[in-house]
Amino acid sequence: MTQKNEQQIFQQRIQQLVIERLAQKLPSDWRALVGKVDTEIALASPGREDMAIQLAPLLAKVEGNETEEEALVFAFADRVAVAVREAGSKPHLMGQEEKLYPVLRHPSFLKEKASQSFVHRKHTAETVVLYALELEAGYTLITEDMLTEAGMSAERLHTYAVENLTRLGGEPRRDQVGDHVFYFYAFSDSYSASRVLNTELMTDMASRINGKMGVAVPHQDVLIIADMADAKGAYMLAQIAVDFSMRGDVPITSLPFMYVEGEIEPYMVMRNPKQRHRPTE
Repeated sequence: MTQKNEQQIFQQRIQQLVIERLAQKLPSDWRALVGKVDTEIALASPGREDMAIQLAPLLAKVEGNETEEEALVFAFADRVAVAVREAGSKPHLMGQEEKLYPVLRHPSFLKEKASQSFVHRKHTAETVVLYALELEAGYTLITEDMLTEAGMSAERLHTYAVENLTRLGGEPRRDQVGDHVFYFYAFSDSYSASRVLNTELMTDMASRINGKMGVAVPHQDVLIIADMADAKGAYMLAQIAVDFSMRGDVPITSLPFMYVEGEIEPYMVMRNPKQRHRPTE
């Protein structure tokens, strides 16, 4: 049996396990079906458009942790079932102020979702701030209608969201490559990239930086801060950002940023930079 065939059998087996679990957990008017490919399933309900659920994140976890296959499959399917139930109910902001958080998206997201008026705020040329209401299984993005119904201003929403963000803890993982140091904020709360909006955190990190401070938010679940000794460090951060942007479930931008005087601006680097000088202070 070829490696390709083994991979296909593995994917189909996990796909079937998820479908069987969802048959027990989904609301009675929903069904889980085999998707168009082995790495997805379809959720169907009368009168609703089918939903495609990607299995790639689950498959990656199971491949590296086969002893916990059943627990991982059950947890994944249960989260999907909860999300389906929550999607069927109308969310409200009243009394939910402690569950509001900012999230980042690429500006193109707003064009793709033009039919939905999400509350948003300008950030950079590569990022825009949206707002999320935390639910049991993830979050829902806040619309203008939800804001109006709650009688809340966009500025007040932003204040609540950032205040809640600053309460999230967690220490970054530190990696050093030569003279360059990289800090990875990667947590399971869905707001890792959002931490770039935490002014206190960014100011504290800036005080630790010896060279130039680089930043990357390739996808929703990671914020990367780099202490770059020279142009090579900037090139390395750019490569890391591209690599990470292809891994995340919710990509943001593959471009890195420079942090200067409390602001971040995207930058591009030439391939294999020849200059190796230390940036002037």
